[in-house]
Amino acid sequence: MVSLILNISGILLGALIVFILAELILKRTINLAKHWGWSETFIGLTILSIGTSLPEIFTNIIASTQIIQNQKLYETLSHLVIGTNVGSDIFQQNFIIPLIAIVGVLAVTKKELFKQMGGVIFATSLLWIFSWNGIISQFEGFVLILTYIAYLFIIKNGNKRKAKKHLENKSILSHSFIILVSFIVMALVTEFILNVSQEIIQQINVSASLFGIVFLGVIAALPELSTSLIAVLRYKKEISASVLIGSNITNPLFALGIGSMVSSYSVPSVVLIFDLPVKLFTALLIYYLLFRKETLNKNKAILLISIYITYLILRFNFFPIDIV
Repeated sequence: MVSLILNISGILLGALIVFILAELILKRTINLAKHWGWSETFIGLTILSIGTSLPEIFTNIIASTQIIQNQKLYETLSHLVIGTNVGSDIFQQNFIIPLIAIVGVLAVTKKELFKQMGGVIFATSLLWIFSWNGIISQFEGFVLILTYIAYLFIIKNGNKRKAKKHLENKSILSHSFIILVSFIVMALVTEFILNVSQEIIQQINVSASLFGIVFLGVIAALPELSTSLIAVLRYKKEISASVLIGSNITNPLFALGIGSMVSSYSVPSVVLIFDLPVKLFTALLIYYLLFRKETLNKNKAILLISIYITYLILRFNFFPIDIV
C-alpha cells in the first residue's frame, strides 16, 4: 500500500514538472510566433496545440523506445500510450471544451469550423481505420505524420499576420535554448512516469488502456486545460477554442504517428469498438452544435459533460480489461 501511494505521488509530481515545463515552452514559443507574424488561430492550432500535447508526444516517443529495447513490453506500453492519447482527447472534447463554454465563451466561426472540427473528425476516422486490424503499423504511423504535415500547410494559408520583429537575435537564441533544455528534461520525466505507471498497473491489476484513459489521459490534458482557461479569461476566444481543437488533431496524427512509426502499436479491441467511436461521435456532435450557433451554451456544455460521465461508467463496468 505504501509503495502504491509513493508511485501515485511520483506520477503526480512528475506531471507537475511536465506541466511547468510545458508552460515554460509555451510562453517562449508564443513570443517567437508573434515575432514572425502568425495569427492567434494559427498559433492555437499549431504552436500551442503541439506545446500542450508535449506530454502525449513524449509519452509515445519514450514508450516506443522502450518497446524497441524490450519487446516484452510491447502490448502493455502500446495499450498504455493509446489509452492515454485517446483518453486525453475524450477528456478535452467532453469535459474541457464544455467547461470553457460554461466559464466564458467557446466560439468557432462557420468559416473556420470545417478546417478545425473537420480536421478532428478526419484525424479520428483515419486513426480508427488504421486500428481496425489491431495494429498501427510503422508505415501507417508514417502516413499519420504526413497527414499532419499536410494539415499544417492547409491551415497556414490565410493565417499570416504582420510580423512584429520585436526580438533581437540574442533573445531568439535564448528562447530556443530554454525550449531545447525543457524538451530534454521533459523526456526524462516522461520516462519516469511510464516506468512508474507499469508498476501501478501490476499493483492494482487494472488494464493498461483503462489506466491511460482514466488517469494518465486526464493528467496529460492539464496543459490544454490551463492554457484554454487562461486564454478565455483574457478574452482570447480564438486561442481558447483552437488550442483544444488543435490538440485533438495533434494527438492522433502526430503523437501516435511518431510513436507507431518507431515501433508500431498493438491496439486493444476496447479502443476500437468503444473508445474511438465515442471520440468520433463526440467530435461529430460538437461540429453539429457549433455549425448551428457557432457557440456552445451551458445546456449543450452540460450535455457533453453528461456524455463523458456516462462514458466513464460504461468503460469501468463493461470494459475493465484489454482484449487484443
